[in-house]
Amino acid sequence: MRSKLSAQEVAVKVGVSARTIRDWKREKMHANYGIIIALAREYHIRLPLHKKLSDGWHLAQAGSLGGKARYRMYGSVSTLENRRRGGAISQERRRANPEKYRLLGCNVRKIFHKPAYSAELAEAIGIILGDGCLSNYQVTVSLDRKVDYGYAIFVRKLFHQIFGERPAWFDRQNVIELKLSGAGLIDMLEELGLVRGNKIKHQVAIPDWIFTNEEFQFACMRGLFDTDGGIYHHKKPSGVYIGWTFTSLSRPLIMGVERILKSVPLRHSITYGKNVYIYSLDEILKCMAIIGSSNPKNVQKVRMHMKRRGVPNGKALAWKASGLTPLQVRVLSSPQT
Repeated sequence: MRSKLSAQEVAVKVGVSARTIRDWKREKMHANYGIIIALAREYHIRLPLHKKLSDGWHLAQAGSLGGKARYRMYGSVSTLENRRRGGAISQERRRANPEKYRLLGCNVRKIFHKPAYSAELAEAIGIILGDGCLSNYQVTVSLDRKVDYGYAIFVRKLFHQIFGERPAWFDRQNVIELKLSGAGLIDMLEELGLVRGNKIKHQVAIPDWIFTNEEFQFACMRGLFDTDGGIYHHKKPSGVYIGWTFTSLSRPLIMGVERILKSVPLRHSITYGKNVYIYSLDEILKCMAIIGSSNPKNVQKVRMHMKRRGVPNGKALAWKASGLTPLQVRVLSSPQT
């Protein structure tokens, strides 16, 4: 050796055993990169072309060879029960320390806090009871892409305000789908009185807490009307007339709507146990002043009919002056376009 040192002396110098030095010399094992570089610099030795292997470079290959050997000897050691137990342990750890696993990029259950009772929440409940659907992990609201586009924007903002997360927006041919995902969200909505699965099969109803407050009732009715109801025009020999309607195949839901309309009161009729109608223009204006609509298409239809019939906007304001409504008269009082 150029250093004139024995293997024992080199070993002492670099802090390894003499046997290690001899193994490096016989190329029985790869030498430590840092030690070789230090010795080469100290004794001015030109090293041949080489590459540095990363720490633990051999582990993947050794582990693969060991795993294959074990499989040949014992077969598969994984069982359904073992995988199930491992998955349960993993979920427990994620629930115990969700932030750690979220930073690691793992899927972690979202946290949804139950919102306080409010008119906005009641309207969202009405929307979900109307055009919404709850699965095990997702709530979806489906709206007509052509006539409900503006309303879909409103619903998206409302859900973001209440639940703290903006729904995903999907265009499906003639349908807009707004989706919010999270098992925690579904659990929370069930606490608020909604039911996952088929609404007609479960015969859904307006949650009891909504009937504790008049404003909650009107807001929920607004959400129901804007989704499973609407304003329509029908022609007769005597002229064009306007109608208000709500439809549902859930009998408890129809009974809840009837209870709200009777509390105003508003003259209405129910046909076949599933269709609620208001025909009188005076009653419709009263309904729009008290319950209102967040769907631009309904407001526009009423305003167009008022213009056609020569009805002044002040007529809608009359219900506020009468003291019958606890809410502000909504957009009907704005200038006609």
